[in-house]
Amino acid sequence: MRFSASAPGRICLFGEHQDYFGFPVVASAIDLRATIHTSSREDRLVQVQLTDLNKRCTYDLDDLENPNPREYLLVALHLAKREGWLPQMGWDAEVSSQIPMQAGASSSSALLVAWCAVIAHRSGQNWNQEWIARAAWRAEVEWFNEPGGMMDQTVCALGGTQLIEFDPVYNPVLLPVPPGTWVLFDSMEPKDTLGILSRAKDRRLELIGEWEMLGGLDWNLRPPEFPGHWTKEDQRLMMTTLENRRISSEGAMALSESTPDLAQIGSLLQEHHQWLSQGIEVSTPRIDRILKCAQESGAMGGKINGSGGGGTGFVVCQSRHNFAVIEAIDKAGGQPFSVALGAQGVRIEQPLN
Repeated sequence: MRFSASAPGRICLFGEHQDYFGFPVVASAIDLRATIHTSSREDRLVQVQLTDLNKRCTYDLDDLENPNPREYLLVALHLAKREGWLPQMGWDAEVSSQIPMQAGASSSSALLVAWCAVIAHRSGQNWNQEWIARAAWRAEVEWFNEPGGMMDQTVCALGGTQLIEFDPVYNPVLLPVPPGTWVLFDSMEPKDTLGILSRAKDRRLELIGEWEMLGGLDWNLRPPEFPGHWTKEDQRLMMTTLENRRISSEGAMALSESTPDLAQIGSLLQEHHQWLSQGIEVSTPRIDRILKCAQESGAMGGKINGSGGGGTGFVVCQSRHNFAVIEAIDKAGGQPFSVALGAQGVRIEQPLN
């Protein structure tokens, strides 16, 4: 049996650094994909060639090694074995990706989503895109109890532009494809995903819990009545949380309009970035500079993408400004990628011959 599985990368439009609180997010799949070409073997070995990393992995389905942190392909095999959807025979796999790697555009989640689809398809498991999203989340986040929500796995698996609600229940809602011309850029700065997530998440979780316990938490009150003993740092962290939640709600409403206002969307993106940059300090001077140069060349707004501390960002503009924006990003030190939003989610493709 020969087939390929692929999944898209994603950008987070609204709700960065809040899915792990259970707050809604809006994210969109992009037309850059991770692809796994597979062919069956007659033994119980799985051999994986990671083309972009010049790396090769071999797994024995009869004797799976204990996975180290971030060995997600191996974790997914363990998960499938534990849950009863591990294939009977092995396969060869060749992996390639168009998505900037380790840069916040969900290259690892896209690969894992496609990998879970490969395992499920080869085992004969009855799966759909949402089933794959949940399986990938269990392998990427739950297995090692790592920080992070379910946004990445959802968008990489389901595709489209999704408003994802987590409380009281997980509920992805498909939105129209956002208007405008979109440019993703790689800042070429490496990022510490787990470190940034932990720093941005842990203290704010403590503050939310403390405020709720004291009975004064009102998400809509402006100005908020913070507990008197909170430091200025505590107040800044919670103000960022309040404002990003508001911006995300307004962004979702703007994108749901029959004719979305591109200027409003750009303005909300820019406001969102300012809170991320100054409120929880997940941006970098280079990313701030790239966004500023892009705006000066016609971009209507943009923001950092993903966990931050480096990695990618994106901007939106009208089509007539696309070339100037791309040129400005390049001159400012970023690697630009023209992307289309609302890409198809995880899919299986059979060979033509």
